[in-house]
Amino acid sequence: MTKKLTLSILLVLFLSIVFSFFEEISVNAEEAGVKSIWIPPADMKAMEELWSQMGVDGDYLTLDFKMDSHGSESDTRLLVYDPQEGVLKFRADIFQAATSESRYKALQTFVSALQESRVSPQTQQNIMDTMTSMNHDVSEMLIPIVMETTTADVYTAMRWVAPILPILRVILGVGAIVITILLVGVTIIDLVYIGLPIARESMTDRSEKKGKRKPSFVSDDAFVVVREVEASLETTNSYKNAYLLYFKKRLLTYFILSICLLYLVAGELGGLIAWLLSLGKGVVQ
Repeated sequence: MTKKLTLSILLVLFLSIVFSFFEEISVNAEEAGVKSIWIPPADMKAMEELWSQMGVDGDYLTLDFKMDSHGSESDTRLLVYDPQEGVLKFRADIFQAATSESRYKALQTFVSALQESRVSPQTQQNIMDTMTSMNHDVSEMLIPIVMETTTADVYTAMRWVAPILPILRVILGVGAIVITILLVGVTIIDLVYIGLPIARESMTDRSEKKGKRKPSFVSDDAFVVVREVEASLETTNSYKNAYLLYFKKRLLTYFILSICLLYLVAGELGGLIAWLLSLGKGVVQ
């Protein structure tokens, strides 16, 4: 038992020393300003294709320095990719010593190609996060580069969508007006059905003659509310506020109505009127 305990303690101590050794190596590597980014096997082929666009072994990513500030370093590439190991190394040490123009050019070249590559979005995000975590200047420089690339994609998409936007706006405007009229009309009929017993009896008589359970143009919510209030009076002799019950049931309807009104008030109504006037102008001419 004592031997087993001694061996266990020795094993724990040995593993602790080994882990400490590797941890120290890792810390020293990061202190040296080089961060290794491991590429998943599924993305290694796409990463090789991307790296082939960076010139001869990444020479498009070389940096310029002021007055030989990088010392005796002969390799001035910002990023280095090892296709055998599947490791992308970001060199924050030489990034810090390089000129702003060369740093921006190298990052823009790599990020633009990365976003257009077949590398998965998860790996792309991991690469971006790793680079920004290494250096604050990298994050400040990456933001406008990413925004510039995204803006260009949005601009290209808008060029394709622009010809059909006027037609789409007219269709949405007409749809919003129709939905608004229908919802307001149904609400008026519901309030009349709930609040005026004479009108309710008349609607009910007409629906019963036609063999219908519910009067025409009256919503299910209004019909259920009236039945619920009448049942409450008959069973418990207590009165429930019919309007409050009705508005609780119609929250979703009024939410849709508010969206339609907001859409029209926000300017689409003016565009619809201008379109109608242009049609009238063509007829007059």
